[in-house]
Amino acid sequence: MVAIFHMPIKCYILSPHWFCSGVKRAVSMAEQVCKLYGGFYIIEDVIHNRMFMNDLWKCGVVKVASIDEIPDNAVVMFSSHGVAPRIVAKAEEKGLTIIDGTCPVIKAVQCDAVKETNLGKKLIIIGDRAHAEVIALIGCADKSSNVFVVSNETDVELLPDFDGVAVTYFTQTTLDWAHVKMIIEKLKEKIPHVESLSPDNVCRATRERQDVVRKIAGSMDLVVVIGSAHSSNARRLYEIALSSGAGNAVLVDSKNEFDSSILTGVNTMAMTSSASTSEFVIQEFIEYLTSTFGVVTEDFSLNNDNDG
Repeated sequence: MVAIFHMPIKCYILSPHWFCSGVKRAVSMAEQVCKLYGGFYIIEDVIHNRMFMNDLWKCGVVKVASIDEIPDNAVVMFSSHGVAPRIVAKAEEKGLTIIDGTCPVIKAVQCDAVKETNLGKKLIIIGDRAHAEVIALIGCADKSSNVFVVSNETDVELLPDFDGVAVTYFTQTTLDWAHVKMIIEKLKEKIPHVESLSPDNVCRATRERQDVVRKIAGSMDLVVVIGSAHSSNARRLYEIALSSGAGNAVLVDSKNEFDSSILTGVNTMAMTSSASTSEFVIQEFIEYLTSTFGVVTEDFSLNNDNDG
């Protein structure tokens, strides 16, 4: 009788897979504020990470719908996604102690948007109009009539021609950069004189994660994306994995959400994470896979790619 051996599942751990610098900065600030002040107020999640936010609720952090709901002279922390200038001004009027957790990359984009608006230019934002980062960027225009949000080709076609009007475009930092490039091409076809202060604003940490997923997904039976469902960059990674040819893909917050039945028939898999997923959660997931299912792991990045 011939013995049948089942090869262990091979799992590629895709790099980078830790907090991006902007998230790391916001997390560190929030933890320090908890130590110094105890509870504080927020109007948007500090980062889009459910587990981290649960820790903040335990610390006494309170989320409100607007600055108006925060008592005078209290402490408020702005999220890594930033807020509109009018919200900062309102907080100052109320005598609030302001902890600004805005990602420096996003802050730079906001400053440029304010500058361009002050020069009399119209703004076009490529992004999700419901996302906190885009909402804050919209607020950098002095009037709502000065800003337009597009997320697809149809939105671009519906834009005015802006004849005789100076117009500058910006992009949300957590989008699929390949999709952004396509939108920019359509934008330039529609409005040949449209300007930009940079080719696009998709942050490097987001782009690096997307690039490595695109490279490897087509040869994987399964791609696991660790991140919160309301994280824009986590959702993009999940979508890119599927569109790049992965046999299957899942988006989970942690190992506790993972349905192991999905491993049936899987020989090769890859694991990646959003820029707001902690290294602890990633390592915990890896330990779960190796100790429970005998999964063999190997680090993979574009720097060590051997096309194998």
